Amino acid sequence: MNVLKSLLEGKISLSKDLAKWVYECSECGNCTEVCHMTQNENIILPTSNWIDHIKVWEALRKDLVEAGFAPLDRHEDLVQYMSNNEMKNPYGENKAKKFDWVKQFPDIKNKGEIAFFAGCTMPLRQADTLKSMMKILTTSGIEIALSKDEWCCGSIGIRIGELKSVEELLKHNIEIFKNMGVKIVFTACAGCYRTWKKDYPELLGEDLPFEVKHITEVLIELLNNNQLPFKPEEGEKLKVTYHDSCHLGRHMDLYEIPREIISKIPGIELIEMKRNRKNAWCCGAGGGVKSQFPDLAKDISKERINEAIESGADILTTSCPFCIGNLKDAYEELGAELQERIKLIDIIDLIVSKM
Repeated sequence: MNVLKSLLEGKISLSKDLAKWVYECSECGNCTEVCHMTQNENIILPTSNWIDHIKVWEALRKDLVEAGFAPLDRHEDLVQYMSNNEMKNPYGENKAKKFDWVKQFPDIKNKGEIAFFAGCTMPLRQADTLKSMMKILTTSGIEIALSKDEWCCGSIGIRIGELKSVEELLKHNIEIFKNMGVKIVFTACAGCYRTWKKDYPELLGEDLPFEVKHITEVLIELLNNNQLPFKPEEGEKLKVTYHDSCHLGRHMDLYEIPREIISKIPGIELIEMKRNRKNAWCCGAGGGVKSQFPDLAKDISKERINEAIESGADILTTSCPFCIGNLKDAYEELGAELQERIKLIDIIDLIVSKM
């Protein structure tokens, strides 16, 4: 914040070196919590929400882009991939590949009141988790719709301050779901959820014509209605700890529903890491850090995995494909001894393992 103040006062100027430093931030939002002490009920500050650090940081990145000092090399590739009509995803893969997993589920409709936005990371990197999700939904009797013409939500463009690349994506995606006649759009990606729920309305200047939910909000309804047939509880309870994704937690205040889900799964005991909820340690993947500074991202994840091990948990779970991907990359570098002490799994796969 002092650097920003110096920029505004003209004491320093925008530069490439400044850009490299700025983009090492994962935009986790923990600075906002620590700075404002909003989690401390004994401190009452009428100005506790006077500044949104993430918004300020994204505004700085936007200035760097407009001044020609950003995007950085790897981020430039992502922007090009998202803009390419043959791709429309930040992984640079053919957009048709995103829907290979759908071939196993012919009952998915083209139109309906409940639609699934698949995003890019899960279809291209964690398709097995989407198949687990479909097992849950099919078992529960829920029918969903999906468009094979969806594009990337544009989250990475927003995070790195490259908003021009987002405008077309945003308008296209909203129009697709409007034409499908949906009342609810849900996603299993925390980044997509934040983008649809928070960023799209802000960029548009108006509310979306449908409700946006995260998969955990769908799952808790199923569990509360006893729509999931779990296997009988056997043996000792597995100790499970939950990692708060920054996009779900600090960005969207969705802390308790995932924990309620875990608590309702038979044979599982939920335990907490020392840093959780508003104080949770970031996985390190967000804000463009994973793509531009992969080693930094993994180092941050290693600290989180070690914290999960210290909690005594058998399983580390979360509900964000970016977190899963980065934690997995770090996990594979920790060695067999540590890997034997804890397993990493998406909350969707955790549920299916008990069905």
